[in-house]
Amino acid sequence: MSAYGSATVVVEAGEHSGARIQARLAVAHGRPVVLMDSVVKGTSWGAKLHGQPGVMVADGPMEVIGHVNKIVSNEGEVSALLGVMS
Repeated sequence: MSAYGSATVVVEAGEHSGARIQARLAVAHGRPVVLMDSVVKGTSWGAKLHGQPGVMVADGPMEVIGHVNKIVSNEGEVSALLGVMS
């Protein structure tokens, strides 16, 4: 699923959650990942992903929305550029 989505957002997950695999694969696919701060602080895999390219950390829901809006607007800019170039 990470290859199809514009981004992966993880708001809650445990140490052995399937979200761990989803987030890791999203990074491998070059897709943006937004992790809640509680996931980064509460799991070793979240802490390990923190700081990698394309991984953003949010303190709350409004910050998640801000990151997602930025991701979506950047995709629109890229699509517009590709449309002009084709």
